[in-house]
Amino acid sequence: MDLTGYTVLVVVSIISFYDFYHLKKLKLTTSKCLTSSLITLVVNFCAIPFLSVLLSMPFENTNLKHENFLIIALILVLIFNFYRINGRKVSKGKIKREEKSGFNNIITGILILFFVSLFSSLIFLSIKYSFELWDKTMLLQELGNYGLSGSIIIIINNILVGLFYPYANKVASIGLFFLGIFALGIFCSTGYTFVQNTVFKKKKK
Repeated sequence: MDLTGYTVLVVVSIISFYDFYHLKKLKLTTSKCLTSSLITLVVNFCAIPFLSVLLSMPFENTNLKHENFLIIALILVLIFNFYRINGRKVSKGKIKREEKSGFNNIITGILILFFVSLFSSLIFLSIKYSFELWDKTMLLQELGNYGLSGSIIIIINNILVGLFYPYANKVASIGLFFLGIFALGIFCSTGYTFVQNTVFKKKKK
């Protein structure tokens, strides 16, 4: 294990100890505190490398080292846990989250980023490949070890070729284009509804 790995292990352990300490301050039993801190340790230790891989995906063709993304992921997990741990309270023996906690804002922000990245990728790739497919010839492909997503693409390709050859590429191109437009419509309508239900309602209050 290199220096970055030891750093991740130490920070994750500190987060787990702090989780235990905070729950003890809330006067929970030692067994509950210990269980929660162990879950925190395991989840964070698994989440950091997974998050670092997600962060590094857009930068695969750069010279940035994976250790840099591990450190960024570590900082994000540290901030996330700070708000998660400090935003708790005990009511009738149960752990509840304070309504004014910044943790809720972080969760909302993560969901917004995921929604935006998902739909923007879908829109971009659908429209991009719709133009690329227009002048290409689609042929029957044999199934192989391409994984679930690859196998689904080959099956769709073979169905289109079987039904529409030699115009399968045109049909696929038009289908992808309208898929991108449809995704764009959903993205805009959902974003508009979200802004109305959050920003404008807050202003009215």
